[in-house]
Amino acid sequence: MIGQLFDRLLLMLAALSAGILGMIALVISVNVGLRNLGYPTIYGALDAIQYALMIATFMGAPWVLARNGHVKIDLLTASLPPRAETAMTRVTCLIGALTAGVLGWYGLQAALASAARGSMIRTSFIIPEWWMLAFVPVSLALCMIVFLRKVLKPDSADRKLTGL
Repeated sequence: MIGQLFDRLLLMLAALSAGILGMIALVISVNVGLRNLGYPTIYGALDAIQYALMIATFMGAPWVLARNGHVKIDLLTASLPPRAETAMTRVTCLIGALTAGVLGWYGLQAALASAARGSMIRTSFIIPEWWMLAFVPVSLALCMIVFLRKVLKPDSADRKLTGL
């Protein structure tokens, strides 16, 4: 039950991320069209796109990781016997969980420090810096959970994507 709710959360974040990327494509297209027709472009579009790219990346990352859509170098593991491959997968997922946890912790500290200082981002928009930093620890906490799920239940060999 909790696993299904978690999977739905990841899917919702991925859909939101995809929507953001679609909006980015639309805004870029409109801006190019406006520029080519000699009209002024949309104020703040470049800054908004920069923020949106970061948000979309961090929101979509846990779903990509859960679906094994990330870059994976399996040259060594593909040649191992199934038990050794599963063991190595568990070890690498533990390393991934530890890395995501440490980076997420420092991301949380940065967001909290930014909020305490009242730091602001001053570009076309003026927003609190912690708003952008908050996506990092949330995303990395979700990635850590995905890695830990993979430690407990590694993906079966028949779900693998083939490489070159």
